[in-house]
Amino acid sequence: MLLYGNAGFAATRHYYIAAEDVVWDYAPTGQNLMHCHDPAGCPIPDPWTNSHTFNKVRYIEYTTAGMTVKKPQPVWLGVLGPIIRAEEGDTAMVHFCNRTTTLDPVSGGPRMLGMHPHGFRYTKDNEGAHYRGVNSGQPPGAGSEVAPGKCFEYQWVADADSAPASGDPSSKVWWYHSHVDEAQNTNLGLVGPIVITRKGWARSDGSPKDVDREFVSLFMVFDELGGEEPGLMHSINGYIFGNLKGFVMKNGERVRWYVLGMGNEVDNHSAHWHGKTVTVGTSVAARRTDVVELMPASMVTADMNADNPGEWMYHCHVADHINAGMMTTYLIAP
Repeated sequence: MLLYGNAGFAATRHYYIAAEDVVWDYAPTGQNLMHCHDPAGCPIPDPWTNSHTFNKVRYIEYTTAGMTVKKPQPVWLGVLGPIIRAEEGDTAMVHFCNRTTTLDPVSGGPRMLGMHPHGFRYTKDNEGAHYRGVNSGQPPGAGSEVAPGKCFEYQWVADADSAPASGDPSSKVWWYHSHVDEAQNTNLGLVGPIVITRKGWARSDGSPKDVDREFVSLFMVFDELGGEEPGLMHSINGYIFGNLKGFVMKNGERVRWYVLGMGNEVDNHSAHWHGKTVTVGTSVAARRTDVVELMPASMVTADMNADNPGEWMYHCHVADHINAGMMTTYLIAP
């Protein structure tokens, strides 16, 4: 829901998001869709053949505050939560509810969760992170942790420091994620993208006017079994071995890729596009490449001129990650 301010420029954008328990399948086809020469199909290789479905917690968007009708999201977002958008000057009102019923595996008690944004300006109560200040003893803010069955409304502002800098592309990507037990919460699947567009460059939905199509891709090794190999899911947006679909564009389109990294020390990734190059950086110091380097909590905005029709591989170039299925394709349709 979008409400414009009195001046007709800045807007208040409302999002209705719940954290919910889900069963997630990293390979719903059960197949290695990328490297198979058998017409009958090729199963996911060992040790993941029968080890790719796990319990997770996701951010799920609804259409209204009543949170009864789920808002559709692109299939390519996968395990990620919805895109939270703002134009510089806007305020995002995020109505968050913790609907989980599973217990916290560490404390054995209720699973306390929240939403912490990168990039936005916020007050202490709207930070969504649980910790105590070591200099002043400042306690956590009101929205630092939300108990199951409870809700909190976060207010985040897209000020000038949130927006693209001079010379940057017209929009840029940031993170949001739960930050009560940050490492555990992000591994659960409580992660999602924020996109902030430069003032005057946004459509009514907040997307940049100078881009035809946008995609978000998260490179992350989800650890589902305490470090055991069958539980290490080397995924893009929560899918392995080509089970992520939907990166489809038309020939000649201006495509913006928001490329993200999260996770542990094993999450050093090199996202590589076959078939095309991208530009990263400012108009003054743009870098042309076909590989983007990622570390945990990385946020990269890359632009592509999709003018080479065909279906091309998109994968992490770390050798172990290739072998573990951190790959998919993107299609430039003629």
